[in-house]
Amino acid sequence: MRYEVSYGREKLPLDVADERVVGVMSPNSVRPVADVSAAVQETLCAPFESAALADLLAGKRTALILTVDNTRPSPTEMLRPVLETCDAADVTPTIMIAPGRHRLMLQDEIADHLGPEIMDTRSVLQHDAFDEASMVDRGVTARGTRIRVNKALFEHDVVIGCGIIEPSYLCGWSGGRKLMMPGLAHHESIDNNHFHLTDPATRIGRLTGNPVSDDAIEFASALPFHFIVYAVVGPNDEVAEIVSGDPFKAHAEACRRCAAIYQVDRMTADIVISSAGGSPYDFDLVQGKKAIIPASETVNENGVIILCAECPDGLGAEGPFIEWLRSKTPEEAVRDVREREKFNLGAHGANILARPMVEKNATVILVTRPQIVNQLEDTYVTAVTSLAEAWQLANAITGADSNVLFIEKARRLIVR
Repeated sequence: MRYEVSYGREKLPLDVADERVVGVMSPNSVRPVADVSAAVQETLCAPFESAALADLLAGKRTALILTVDNTRPSPTEMLRPVLETCDAADVTPTIMIAPGRHRLMLQDEIADHLGPEIMDTRSVLQHDAFDEASMVDRGVTARGTRIRVNKALFEHDVVIGCGIIEPSYLCGWSGGRKLMMPGLAHHESIDNNHFHLTDPATRIGRLTGNPVSDDAIEFASALPFHFIVYAVVGPNDEVAEIVSGDPFKAHAEACRRCAAIYQVDRMTADIVISSAGGSPYDFDLVQGKKAIIPASETVNENGVIILCAECPDGLGAEGPFIEWLRSKTPEEAVRDVREREKFNLGAHGANILARPMVEKNATVILVTRPQIVNQLEDTYVTAVTSLAEAWQLANAITGADSNVLFIEKARRLIVR
């Protein structure tokens, strides 16, 4: 039978005998919201555990609307009703993209992401985690993370968050407090928060009791944050529900609703072929590598993970990522990332790719663009330019009668 694997904006075909295929693991389907703007407007008037947005804006002069970068679906449909509510209240809104340590977007990328109407008529800013002059200090969390954050938060009367809810392999769930940490945080604060990913309690789908999330919640709780508007998204980025209201209580409710879409029963196989879901989720290797999380949980001992990620924007990480891949063994990457003085986000990416090699003695094969293959030469990740070549290598390792599991939209799956 022919199977298709998401890769950038296309599908990679692969013919596999039916008797070898354990199954296809993917999120549950949803019924999309028919009119997103109308659904947003309804929740703005009747939000979860909060006064209506219009009431929060009454008598105020300015609002800062925080939103996501282009590694996530466009928030434009949700932004419009929020902007209209600001206009009706005679409040001047400013949109700020909160990318954390992601590469800053170019102006044409911002225009594509938000749409020309917003770009031409609204003030749009972008946080830079390395811009020292834009930062202010507001203390330290219990886990030692400096609350160093963009000062724009303190220059507006109302702060609103707008984005999507999906599972996050670091913070448990996206959204809410993540707009502050890592969204608007200083790069050193982000590093300290993300160091807690080495704690076994850090898991996808875990909001509390997850040290990365708990630290981010404490970080955000110390800052001005008044209202959120979030879309619970389905497997094809369709809007399944809109949840608006209190930045923490409404966020927790949105996560609860989202769990029903992405929790799946565990399957295991000798060869696991995993895709983050194509564009924009394999925009770079930092994003595309997230597909390895459920693959690591489902691959058998001595098995093979084939990770399909186009990565048109390259590695998407600072130098330490490729340096660790080149200079360390998988065992060293997993060990050294636990040492705070050696930790950084690039090192963390190398650790994520190394873990199934150490924990399962698995082989990891990346299907990607030729330039990424060249960059990964002499690293512990095998990189090839075609799924057919990866399939041939995998069969040579596991045998022609080994079984196979396909994982689609892997970056969001919560394996039970």
